[in-house]
This record gives sequence, structure tokens and C-alpha cells, in this order.
Amino acid sequence: MQPISSEVYLNGKLVDFITANLKKQGGTTATGFDFTLPQEDASFRKFWNQEVLFFINKSDAYPAFRGRVISTVVMGDREVQFQCADALGFLTGNYKAEVTLDDDKNIDGLTPSASIIKLIKMANLNDIIGTDYIGETNPIIQMDIMRGTYSIMGVIKEILSKVLTGDDTPRENMIRVIDDGKKAQLVFETKKDVDTVTPVKTYTYEDNIINFKVNDRKIPTTIIVQGANGMRASFRHSSAASALGENFLKVSNDQLESRAACMDWGQKVFNANLKTQYEYILDTFDGVYLEPNDVVKIIDDKTDTSGNYTIIGKSLSCGANVFRLQLTINKRPPILSNFTR
Repeated sequence: MQPISSEVYLNGKLVDFITANLKKQGGTTATGFDFTLPQEDASFRKFWNQEVLFFINKSDAYPAFRGRVISTVVMGDREVQFQCADALGFLTGNYKAEVTLDDDKNIDGLTPSASIIKLIKMANLNDIIGTDYIGETNPIIQMDIMRGTYSIMGVIKEILSKVLTGDDTPRENMIRVIDDGKKAQLVFETKKDVDTVTPVKTYTYEDNIINFKVNDRKIPTTIIVQGANGMRASFRHSSAASALGENFLKVSNDQLESRAACMDWGQKVFNANLKTQYEYILDTFDGVYLEPNDVVKIIDDKTDTSGNYTIIGKSLSCGANVFRLQLTINKRPPILSNFTR
């Protein structure tokens, strides 16, 4: 393992932190980052909403986290914890950005990327959240007429629920935050299929696996599919429902023009989710730069867990005498639009 020398910058100033923790959960959840400072070095209020940069290694060209201070917590008599969120933090939570759409200002007929660019500008967030690299969804759709007040994240979720790919393996699009060295940038990506993508890293017990845990998760057993022109059908796997419980999922695919096509699509969505019944937590020291949607390979000759997995989350803790990396992985990106667990 190569030595790691991490750095934290608070309002442009390098600080001597005690511990730091980065947590990425993927999806539309904001990345969280917290760090602790000696209490005598902290004047809490003046740092609220100030920019925070975290570099895993001080030689890195781009920060692993760029965000803002959202709160501070006194930890005993000697330490203060600064809690931070990345660019998605402006689009989620109690103070999420909202915009009002009317006949003069709207996103009627725009593509998803053009819509998000316009909404970010309307919310006066373009100095904080970049859209230079956002790209288009796959497939590209046109926005419906929307009137009233909407959260920007609500619009993003609406977009993501409508852009399932139309191939044999139903996959959602996702929104990610990347850093260009100056600001956080939003990008659309299609979730990768582990069966066709070349893994970027391999893990074995001999080389870089410390521990491997398995978590069971709920999967949808009834898939309600909304097709074109009001066409609709439901697919229910009765055996799975008896064994795993009744769980429901609603998905949309405007390319489906018959009830049979909707039913077939529902079965494909169920099978895609069935492969992700188990989530795995991988403790390792290798892979600090991996991101959600990266694909890795696990080699384990003693169990049936060998194969390719997608990174869906990451947790990194570091400090003077602390280093811990946990990766949350799964077999294939699940289809979770409008699915409440």
C-alpha cells in the first residue's frame, strides 16, 4: 500500500485536520464529507457555506470532494466537526433549489441536458454547479409542458425515470458530479452493464481484499410498466413475491406500443433486479479513486461470489493513524425508478 497524505482546504486555506470522512452513496444522494479540527482553531459561524476541498493525496490534480460547509458540531471539549455536502446538496434536503415555470420561463420541448442547464441558471447556481460536460441522456427525450414550482432535483428524477435504455438489459441513466479543477460539474451517464464492460480493477483475498460482507436487499416483485399512448401492463413474479414479499416498482418506456411489449419489458426489469438481490461491502486498501458506476472484478475461489460488480457507493476515512476504505458493490445496476423500500 502506498502512503497517503491527504489535504483539506477550508475557504482556500489548508487546515490541519484530525480525521476526515468521505461518503458517496450514488444515485441522486449528495456526497457527504466531514472533518474535525481542534476547537481552538475553529470559529464556527464564519465558515458556514464556505467552500471545502478534500484531496486524497496532496499531489492530486483534482479534489475527491468539492462542497460547502452545511453545519458544525462540537465534539467534546477539544474538537469541532465540520459537516459538508457536494453540489447535489444544493438540489436536495430542506433547502433544495426550486424554480417556477410559466409561459415565459419554461423548459417545454427541451432535451434533458438543455433543461438542467436552464434550470441551474434560473436558480442562480451556475457559479457553483457546472453544466459544461453534462452531455445527453440515452435515449434523448423532449420535456413535457410543466407549469408551477418544481425542485430541480425533482425534475432530474423525472428525467431519469423516463430514459431507460431499450436494449435487452434495461438500464437507467444516472446523474454524477465530477470536478474540472475549478467547480463541480453535473454529467449524465448510462449505468454500466457488468456483463459487457471491462473491469477497471481486480480484487482477490491474496492481494487486496480485507473483508467481504453480504447484505440482503428488497427487490421489486411486481413491475408496473407505462408504455406509449396510455398503454400499461403489470408483470408479477408470484414465486418471488411469496419468498421475498410484495414490493412494487413503476417504470416508463415510451417505446412500448402494446400490452405484450410492456409485459415483456416488466419481466426484463424484474430479472435485472433479481441479479442485485445482494449488496456486498468490500473492505480494502486499494481503490480510493474508484467512483460509482465503475466496474470491478472479484476473484474468490472458495465461494460463488466471483464475477464483475458495479461500484454503487464508497466510504473513506483517514487521519493521523486512521485509514479505511469500504466499497459497496452489486452485480448489475438495479432499476429503482419510483421504487420505495
